[in-house]
Parts: sequence; C-alpha cells; structure tokens
Amino acid sequence: MAVLTVGAGQQYGKLSAAIAASHDGDVIKVKAGTYTNDSAIIRTNITIEGVGGQVNLVSTGLIANRKAILVTNNDVTLNNISFTGAKVADGNGAGVRYQAGNLVLNNCYFYNNQEGLLASDNASGTITINNTEFAHNGTGDGKTHNIYVGKIANLTINNSYFHDAVVGHEIKSRAATTIIQNSRIFDGSSGSASYSVDLPIGGKAVLSNNIIQQGPKSQNPAIIHFGGEGTPYAGSTLTVSNNTIINDLVRGSARAVLNQTSSTANFSGNALWGLTNAQIATGPVNVSGVASLTARPLLATAAPWRPVVSSGQVATLAAPAETQFLQTAASEDTASAATGADLVPFPAAATVADLVPTASSGNASAQPVVSSSAGFAVANLDPASHATVAAALSAQDHAAVAA
Repeated sequence: MAVLTVGAGQQYGKLSAAIAASHDGDVIKVKAGTYTNDSAIIRTNITIEGVGGQVNLVSTGLIANRKAILVTNNDVTLNNISFTGAKVADGNGAGVRYQAGNLVLNNCYFYNNQEGLLASDNASGTITINNTEFAHNGTGDGKTHNIYVGKIANLTINNSYFHDAVVGHEIKSRAATTIIQNSRIFDGSSGSASYSVDLPIGGKAVLSNNIIQQGPKSQNPAIIHFGGEGTPYAGSTLTVSNNTIINDLVRGSARAVLNQTSSTANFSGNALWGLTNAQIATGPVNVSGVASLTARPLLATAAPWRPVVSSGQVATLAAPAETQFLQTAASEDTASAATGADLVPFPAAATVADLVPTASSGNASAQPVVSSSAGFAVANLDPASHATVAAALSAQDHAAVAA
C-alpha cells in the first residue's frame, strides 16, 4: 500500500496520472481545488479522497473515454469529491460510471451532469452511498437521472440528498436489493423529476426514515414505483416504513406507491401530506399506521455531508436521520439562499461544548448557535466551508455527539 498525492507541489499534478500509477490498496490524497477535464478509468482497488477541502472534478467538453469523469472497475472508495459537467455524445455522460466491484461514495456531490451516477449490470457488485448529494442531473429526455443503477447485487443509500432531477427520476435502481434510509428525496418547487424512487423490476426494497417530496411540476403522479418494466425479480418485496411523504402535485392520480408487481407491498408508519387514503397506493399494498399531517412540513435543504460547523468548530452528529433534517424552523431553498448559508439543526440537549470534538478546524466561518422555538439549535454554515469541514475529519474517526 502506498499513499499518492495530487495537486500543486505534490507527486502528481493530475488525478488521472496518480490513478494510472496506482496499485491495489493505494490511497490517493488530492489537494482541495478544481481539476478541469481530468477524467480517468480506474482499474485498481483504491481510495481517493479530498484533503483540505472538497476536490472539484469539472468537465467542460465531451469526455474522451466516452463514459464518465471517473469510471470504476474494481473496489473503489471516493471521499469528499464533487463531479460536474459530465457530457458524452450519446447523452449518458456521468460523474461516475460504475462497471464492476464495490463502490463506496462518502461526502460527495454530483450536479449538472447528463447522469449523476450511472451503474452497469454486475450481478455481484455493490454500491454504498453515504452523506452524498445528487442535484440537477439529467438531460431532460426522461432517460437520464440523478442516479441510475443497473442489475447489481445491492444498492444502499444512507443520509443522502437527492433533488431536482431534470425530467428523469431522482433515484432509479434495478438492484436485486435496494435500501434507502435516513435520506431526503425532493423535487422542490420547480423541479421536473418523474418518480422519486423507481424500482422498475422490483427486488428486495426497503425505504425507511426518509423525507420524500413530490413537486408540483412532477412528470409522473406516482412517487414510489415498483415493477412495471419486464419480469420482476423472483420473491420481490417492498417495505415503505416510517417515512414522511409530501405530495405537492395537485392531481387526483397522485399516489404514494404504484405497485405493478403481484407481490403485496408493506406500507406502515408513514406520515403523509397532500394525499388522501385513496391516494396511498395503486396495486397490492398492506397499509397500517398511517398519519395524515395537518400542516405541510418545511423542507430542510442543508447539504448532507456529515461534518457540520458550530461556532467555527467541526462536529458530527450521532443521529443525522433525526437531527439533520427534521427541522421546523424556516429552511426552504429560498431561506438558505437569502442568508447565504445552510441551516443544520442540532438537538436542544446538545451544547456548544458537546459539538466540538478534539480535532477541529478553525478555517470554517464561525456562526452563532441559536435556539429555535421548536427546541432545536441551529448553526449556520457558509456553503464555501463545506469541503473544509469535511476534510477536517477525513483522517480521524468521526466523533459522535450524544443527543
């Protein structure tokens, strides 16, 4: 195992050169900054991580490999990297093109690509996505998406944020097993996405503890789609539990679930806004423990990257599913844009001292912690500081804050 460094004054000036020189087990540390038209095909088992901030991989023209900014063929972990501008002649240019192996994404950001993440079929392959954001991906043809995963063994998504897919789906997965938890999936007020979650050939699917919002301009009235394209996996099951599902599409045909398989889905413990009982599902579904919300929840739009800032210090949350985006204070996109900051709530029981681990960064903008009327504390994080904060924890175990 070797550590390869990339950036000004480092071993390699370009990421692609370091990838070409890598061997199985190597770690490539890339200095924060923008790397333009630096695409590569990865054929080794490696980790690539941004150091000192987020690494921005920007494509400004047609990608030479005709696939993606990064193409993965082995076991690859990507930390603290953003991908934007991916474009190829056939319209499927991706930030990352997965072809084989086990891919892990941590604290990454995919935006304004023809496809965010595009994954080929690989029966034994897995993809794990943590604390990662996908936004405004797609060409508008309805066939390109924020994320499009082929027939792999397992797709697991945790504490991530998908929003504003362009006509296509926020998440499309043909994986044999798809697990989506503790995440936000939003069309927003002007987004044109189709399904929030499309599982076109079924599989074993679990959606739990998410906040899912269908926008008023959605291209399809169903929010979660199961089956409907060819023969589903044998033994397909769908469990949708303990989610908040918000429907802003004023249409009688709107549905939380469209199940086009013969398997009975389980829909339990979900809280609904903008959907009547008759709009819960089309197709076989067992429904229990549904709560109808009397007020539409506001959508928290903070970036999902695990590290956050409190009084200029770095902190991580023990339970991001509960604390990061269950926020009752005003936090729509417009509010964040107006303040120039993201809003990240903390539990009221956590003090400023609790939020400061031993290893912290003084480079992020300090903002005061204030208490909201709902009993949450809110820290403002300048968007430019996201990458710096993420990098500050990249070399240490994440310090958990007790709620």
